[in-house]
Amino acid sequence: MSSSVVPSRPRWRPLVALGALSLVVASSSCGDDEVTVTPTAKLGPGEICSTPNPMSVRAYFQPAQLVLAPGQRRTARLVVDPDFCVPTPVSFTSSTEAVAAPPPSGQIDYAAPTIDIDIEGGAEGDGTITALVPRGDGEVVEAVLRVNVRSAAVTACAQGDALPATTLTAGAELAGAGTLAQARIALPAGADKPNDGSYLWSVGPFDVAIDCAADIVPAGHLALGAAVTFGPSERVFPRDMPLAIPINPAAMPTAARWRHLHVAYSGPRFVAPRVIAVADPRLERDGDRWMLRFSAPRLGTYQAVIKTNAGTVTHTRRITHRAVIGISMGGAGTAQFGLRHHDLFDVIAPLGGPVDWTWMSYQIETQHTGGFRPIAPGTKLEDIGPLERKTCTTNAACATDETCLGVLNNPPTAGKCTFLSIPDEPYYHTQTFNTWWYEYPRNGNGGRFDRNQYLKIFRDLALMFGNPNGYNPDALNLPTGVDPNHKSQTGDHTNGECKVWVDPLEGPNQAAQQAIASSCPAERCSHTQTLTNYYDDEYNPDGTFPVITFCDGGPQNEALTPYANTWTVDGNNSPMEVALAVDYNGNGVRDELEPVIRSGHEPWDDWGTDMTPSMMEPGYNVTNNLDPSGDDYEPQYNPTGTEGDHRFQTGEAYRDYGLDGVMGTSGSIYDYGEGDGSFTVAPGLQRFWDYDAHSIVRNWPSAAVKPLDDDALARIDFWTDGGTRDLFNFLVAARHLTGTFSARGRDAVYISDLAFLPGLDPKQPNAFQPSKVVYEDLQGVVMRRYGKDDPSAKDIESGSGQHVGTATEIATRLQSALYFITSRWPDAPRALVASSADKPAPGVDACHISGNCNFDFTSSAGRTGPVALSLPPGYGHADQQNVRYPVIYLLHGYGMVPEDLQAAIVFLRNWMNGPGDSQHSRLGRAIIVYVDGRCRVGADGQAECIRGTFFADSIRPDGPQIDAWWLELIDYIDNNYRTMPESTVEWTE
Repeated sequence: MSSSVVPSRPRWRPLVALGALSLVVASSSCGDDEVTVTPTAKLGPGEICSTPNPMSVRAYFQPAQLVLAPGQRRTARLVVDPDFCVPTPVSFTSSTEAVAAPPPSGQIDYAAPTIDIDIEGGAEGDGTITALVPRGDGEVVEAVLRVNVRSAAVTACAQGDALPATTLTAGAELAGAGTLAQARIALPAGADKPNDGSYLWSVGPFDVAIDCAADIVPAGHLALGAAVTFGPSERVFPRDMPLAIPINPAAMPTAARWRHLHVAYSGPRFVAPRVIAVADPRLERDGDRWMLRFSAPRLGTYQAVIKTNAGTVTHTRRITHRAVIGISMGGAGTAQFGLRHHDLFDVIAPLGGPVDWTWMSYQIETQHTGGFRPIAPGTKLEDIGPLERKTCTTNAACATDETCLGVLNNPPTAGKCTFLSIPDEPYYHTQTFNTWWYEYPRNGNGGRFDRNQYLKIFRDLALMFGNPNGYNPDALNLPTGVDPNHKSQTGDHTNGECKVWVDPLEGPNQAAQQAIASSCPAERCSHTQTLTNYYDDEYNPDGTFPVITFCDGGPQNEALTPYANTWTVDGNNSPMEVALAVDYNGNGVRDELEPVIRSGHEPWDDWGTDMTPSMMEPGYNVTNNLDPSGDDYEPQYNPTGTEGDHRFQTGEAYRDYGLDGVMGTSGSIYDYGEGDGSFTVAPGLQRFWDYDAHSIVRNWPSAAVKPLDDDALARIDFWTDGGTRDLFNFLVAARHLTGTFSARGRDAVYISDLAFLPGLDPKQPNAFQPSKVVYEDLQGVVMRRYGKDDPSAKDIESGSGQHVGTATEIATRLQSALYFITSRWPDAPRALVASSADKPAPGVDACHISGNCNFDFTSSAGRTGPVALSLPPGYGHADQQNVRYPVIYLLHGYGMVPEDLQAAIVFLRNWMNGPGDSQHSRLGRAIIVYVDGRCRVGADGQAECIRGTFFADSIRPDGPQIDAWWLELIDYIDNNYRTMPESTVEWTE
């Protein structure tokens, strides 16, 4: 069991310049006088060990606290940093031997910086075990292990200790009494500030009650504390709320670790008890009792439980010594490629990005192309009304389902009434086609995504996967019915250059590429293709109005932050290639309220496999049974639900009307699939779903190379993240993908601040030390939520929670994921080694000495792309030529190139070879391969795509085949660099 760790000083401090995403981190150091190399037979070839500066010696226990029942035994590990070069004795004392006797003396040594001690609980009470480590100057450094011995009995809840409904205000915490004194709920200070800008999760004061509940222990579990109901049970929040419940850690099975602890839940919408993932779980002592603190977005009944066989289930785990990690677009590539080829990797770590296409395609459909009101059959132009949004200064001027957006104070400017949906998930922001979300570029945001950049992203996605909004057999990336040879697609060029052009790349052809990129948008936007008799169930049910190609891409308006990407009538000179607009007034251009057609699938009722909405299910009750069938999908609380899961399930009712959604139009050349007896999906949308990591983990039909069966799922670990204020809602996407692992029974945890990782001190959130995380206590599926829940004005200005995050956030995003990855490789080399330049191996390439290699790789299909490598310290050293390394494939973001990340994370060498750490705490040395995902010009002279490939095989024959290129690159790396072969380990679940 882990609660907290005695804090120690930070050993490094990151400095980040995010304009070029370059990071420089000061090296760990043991002091200026650490120069004496002590000879020892245990040093491997090329390894070095310096006598530690006594002042730099640190010792600590993992975990820092043990809670035991009398006669129960648990193990703690003493860790000593940095490396000691000679055997050094360590003694132990006990403050209260009746509670816990001291273990026998031991020693630390080179390559053996830890000692595992076995502690048996004696008499009930408190005591400490102190380790005394000689630091080399006649003094010792102490590490203290706190021991609490107590009865394993779980205290029953007394009804008289309940808290009646009481108003909870910001900055306060409410608790029960007696047996419920450790049942608590808080409202953080500042959480009640009004929603403003990108802060959309305000919670005002509310009444809450705390009461006893009947046990909700799932099968195969035992209770660790009483069940507690926080009411009103049906209350749901737009943010996580801090909660606490009673727990007795001494009731945990002897073999169990912190990662095995579960939180059970039951509530009006999710009645059947189930285990859920919660945020920031940690133990906290309260007098003579303990409580489990965590955060969650719903009230209801919670109980601490644990599997009866926790810590006893072991299996042989195949280790490939490969991992994949990516940022933004690279996060998408990491999730889909990593899980499609799950047999190649041990850890998959997508950082941000559209990692869950089931949810992202739903968001694009309902949000990015939404915000328009459907029209009924028989509607005529005069019935439609104005084609621009109504001006307003408050919501009172708008319809009840509209929001007044864009009211400015300096100078006073009216806003516009916007048909904006209400957020239905924590930390989620909604938007419309006319009001795309973007906070104007701030420090730390990490990219400028104006409307023009949005359009490039949408076009590249369609060029890679196919158009998700319709089916065009003549050009799979275009909307239904568009002639790919019309001048709206070709411009005035006759050679096809304007159909697809690459964003200019450095090189001899840059000027020519720039000329094409500069001329083609205007050429194409000077032409409009008009289609008639075009049906759409939402916006053109009679086929009355013409449908047109159109352009968009107007400039951002900083003043409209966070909706800086608000549509304007001016500057729309970029083709909107993935959708058509209904031209109500027939003027040949899209006006503000003329809708964008969405026809990616036939209409269906997303009511679950019981084909019944919750309100119509037998037994429905608004007080205590909001979902009698238990099929409402929610990624955290009910990830196996099929009602509202945004995917068609066999058995759900659909209208076999074709993609236009209008019955009786099968003769239309613009319809597809009507009357075919099956649920029809646009091939592009189907390809998104096939490649979707969500589909792969759920074992739905997918493009996975091998099924992710239970054995395969058990050997894959997963780390993902997202920002609270990410413009693309990538935090929400990560939440949905994390839920798929929970749906398959994998233990998952949410972390909102890295200080909540096991082994660290939550009271020191700015002292993140990944080397001190107790990775054995960390679940195998982790979702990190970065960005402050209650950001100050300074936090917002610095980019906290935005697409990349603040300087510190981006540094810790990479660092935490990399340490998590190498923690899964216990055999990765971790010894301190001499610089390759000290003794270069004869005949090796110069880049092996410098540690940075760059080359072009050409696949068997002829696709050429650059590859950048960061080789670990000592790779080129003459005495290290027999050492082999794991490989981490690192994927860049949209519009970047491999070299961008290679230059950005030069701090890797400090973490892999920091003299201030030991071989226990040092980041494992690994080869980092930066994979190319930039759109390029192919061997035939044709542009593959525009900016980003999303690391997939294009649906177009002349598009990039990155998946195949990458697979060959993996073979090339294994054949040309010293990579570690596969191995097996005994792994405890």
